[in-house]
Amino acid sequence: MPYKAYKDTEKTQLIYAKDATIQDVGKIFYCSTPNCPASMSIVSAASSERAYFRTLKKSKKHINQFCVADGAFNPIKYKESSFNFDDVSKKLMIASTSSSKNIGKGNSIVSGGGGEKPISTVNQIYYMCRKYHSYNGYSTNQILADERSFKIYKNGIEGNKVVQCTPFHKFKDEYAYRMNYPSFPYNNGKHIKLNFYNEELYWNFHNKVKFTNHKNLIIVLGNWSIPPKNDFYISECTICNNRQIHFLPFSK
Repeated sequence: MPYKAYKDTEKTQLIYAKDATIQDVGKIFYCSTPNCPASMSIVSAASSERAYFRTLKKSKKHINQFCVADGAFNPIKYKESSFNFDDVSKKLMIASTSSSKNIGKGNSIVSGGGGEKPISTVNQIYYMCRKYHSYNGYSTNQILADERSFKIYKNGIEGNKVVQCTPFHKFKDEYAYRMNYPSFPYNNGKHIKLNFYNEELYWNFHNKVKFTNHKNLIIVLGNWSIPPKNDFYISECTICNNRQIHFLPFSK
């Protein structure tokens, strides 16, 4: 569900869903991904917050998953002023043996509009970042490492970040996986490493990955570090909880 598209087949007139009007309903728009032949229409044009583009039924298929990676993030459901990325990251990364029922509620109460609850899951963070350039004072490029911010992170990812990637293969004799960042295939793409806190977490991930392929986008929240002088991957993190990982639906 993309939030931007082109008005013309030459792809020179970019339009954001939030800027569409009632007059745009019924018009044909074109996917913002270069070389993608898919055509779309505007949905919920009357609401700048809810508006998005949807592929037409008789349209040609999207060229890759990036075209449809944007999720239906509904800001009406979430309280922007309560979003604290550092706080929710720490809670989502608590080791799975620990109990944490108050995921994502933050350390402070701040009044504001929108929904009654803050963002609290990895997929909600990802979808929000795909829609906004900034959210409650956070630059989303400082939260999400994906194909759009690849130039920033191509030499290494550090600190708490949500990273878009796809499976590559397991590391021999380790509870660890090498992943493609930001996807596969991707021109000059990199590899990252997922270490797993215990055997159970590793096998839980492995048993899901075996039903996917190298093109299946996976979202990973981690406290990333750059290994010294390593030619196999640019960054690594440790998975301590299943909540750190989200599999996006695969589109063929």
